[in-house]
Amino acid sequence: MGSMCPYINRELSWLDFNIRVLEEAECLENPLLERLKFLSIFCSNLDEFFMVRVGGLFDQLLAGLGGEDKITELSAQKQLDLIFEKTAAMIERYNTTQSEIFSAIDGIGIRRIKSGKLAERHMEFFRAEFNKTIRPLISTIIVDGKHPFPYLPNKAVFIAARLKVKGGEKLGLVLFPETASKIVFLNSDEIAFYLVEDIIKAFAQEMFPKMEVIEIGKFRVTRNADLELDDESAGNEEDYRKAMQHILKKRRRLMPIRLETNLVATSEISKLLADRLGLAQTQIFTRRGPLDMNLMWTVLDAAKAKRYKEHFFADIKNVYVPGLLKGESIHRQIRAKDYLLIHPYINFDAVLDLLREAVFDDSVIAIRQTLYRVSNHSEIVKHLVAAAENGKEVTVLVELKARFDEENNIEWAAKLEDAGCHVIYGRDYLKVHAKLLLITRKSSKGISHTAHVATGNYNEKTANLYTDVGILTSSEDVANDIILFFRELSMGYTGEEYRVFYVSPDGIRKKFYEMIENEIRCKEMYARGGHIIAKLNSLADKELIDRLIKASQAGVKIDLIVRGICCLNAGVPGLTENIRVISVVGRFLEHSRVYWFLNGGDEKMFISSADLMTRNLDRRMEVLCPVNDMEIAGRIKDMLFLLLKDTKKGRIMQPDGSYVRLELPDGCSDAQMIEYQRCHEDAVRQMPHKKMAFAQSIRRMIGEAFLWLGHRISPSA
Repeated sequence: MGSMCPYINRELSWLDFNIRVLEEAECLENPLLERLKFLSIFCSNLDEFFMVRVGGLFDQLLAGLGGEDKITELSAQKQLDLIFEKTAAMIERYNTTQSEIFSAIDGIGIRRIKSGKLAERHMEFFRAEFNKTIRPLISTIIVDGKHPFPYLPNKAVFIAARLKVKGGEKLGLVLFPETASKIVFLNSDEIAFYLVEDIIKAFAQEMFPKMEVIEIGKFRVTRNADLELDDESAGNEEDYRKAMQHILKKRRRLMPIRLETNLVATSEISKLLADRLGLAQTQIFTRRGPLDMNLMWTVLDAAKAKRYKEHFFADIKNVYVPGLLKGESIHRQIRAKDYLLIHPYINFDAVLDLLREAVFDDSVIAIRQTLYRVSNHSEIVKHLVAAAENGKEVTVLVELKARFDEENNIEWAAKLEDAGCHVIYGRDYLKVHAKLLLITRKSSKGISHTAHVATGNYNEKTANLYTDVGILTSSEDVANDIILFFRELSMGYTGEEYRVFYVSPDGIRKKFYEMIENEIRCKEMYARGGHIIAKLNSLADKELIDRLIKASQAGVKIDLIVRGICCLNAGVPGLTENIRVISVVGRFLEHSRVYWFLNGGDEKMFISSADLMTRNLDRRMEVLCPVNDMEIAGRIKDMLFLLLKDTKKGRIMQPDGSYVRLELPDGCSDAQMIEYQRCHEDAVRQMPHKKMAFAQSIRRMIGEAFLWLGHRISPSA
């Protein structure tokens, strides 16, 4: 591709993003246990990348397809070669960081007891533990002609042993149930834990009596999970949910694509395992430390519950929506003006309160909502169920094809249906990714609506971890478009025109083309020139990239804040020299999608559920919503300019595609923390008069008392 090429391969760009995550684990300015958290995120990211992206490339090879990347024209095989090469270098760097972090956490009293370091005083305990709780669950296999190599579940950790037997050597495996506990804590003033796999390894010789264990190691297999439901075949299924359940079962048994082990790739065990699994040497990766880093989240939870809070980021106290009175009717307040939510600095409570209010409001006749990813203990679903049981007409779009959340969503869909909600699964061939909520009321004054349009999921947990924006509005145009959107979901294309929304497929792509061309014209016509700012997670659509390149060549200034994949190479002379790409990877996951156009001075601002990827623009139902409230648009614009000056967590792309820390004389340091402070200042500045606040507090307490007594007070009372 070379440094003069304006394109970057999608898969390699993703690996570059995960390197930026690893950099946060390496960063000594981050608290120690936050560094451990970033290390775990790095590993889970890589798991998903191999299961989906690498798995997809292998599928193309098996199907006899070239699998050329449409942007860089690299073949599937060439992409795989580059991926394995780059991943190997990443893992070396990971191993160094992992060793440093585990040594450091041991120094503060969080100790992992390893099999090779079992002190004599521990041996008795571990032997008893092994015989009582572990050994009964273990299966041992000697792989030979009569005992074939077993199926190994995806991402599970096992023990392999090279055994000396009469007549030569054999491969022995120790298998442990997926459902069994993998980590155990000792009763201690400090945090001391052991991994069950380490104890099995320590006593492995006893698993193979009359045989000599020559070599022993832990390993983990990653399988292809790039399997989607074929809508055409699903159409023949009586029940869409059953079709999805069938797909999930098939996914668990797909081909291996990666072997991770604590042994070197050239060890005999590694070679034997690779041979049995059909893997090349390049697909073997040597990892230090726990092979399943997801177990560390349990350790982190334990540390937070004890005396280790100083080793985490300081807790943030997010605020209620500035200007919105908690305890007053949210519907009535939104009827008066629009409100902006900036998560996680502004909490998710207003959305929950809006739904909770609708449950008990006799004037509410209908609720419409899209659900893509929800939490395991979803308050959103709880309120929707209660609303349906209270006689409201509740229509919920549940996207069953939300990758790796399918099983969770299947369960929620069943629960919603049981409660009397009308559950729909969207249009054929199109995944639904839009984030919309509409509450409809009927009173003597007629029909009114309250809407929420957002960039993030209806998930209380991630709303505290991801940066997203949402707008609460009573706009009749927005309400009309949400109703039309749901009509499309139920009936397919209706031919009706949206008033303010731009909806993919077709609508968003066309609007972006129009706006980019407009900025080129503005550059020619106006002294202020053209300027585009886009904040998104991924940029990977070639046609849009080419139009951005055209705009850059015309002199339009383009600032892209792209957290993850960016297939556009910025700063290439004559091509992208007017484009700047900034990536912010910090404490919170940057997730909001915001698009701003100078438009000759008459600025246009949009929020969206959509990234600029072909799948979002052509194969999903997404919404692009204009921000017409000038105060809200100005506030979001301030957020964008803040991120563009982040010298703490911001990285800027170089012409060769690499990223370096952003250095600016007027840099703002940590944009996320400054935004947090701004939201607090907004909340204080817009706080109601103390007397009014006290009155509202008393009123809320009285209302709660009546509810406790079993009575219901109308919110309008």
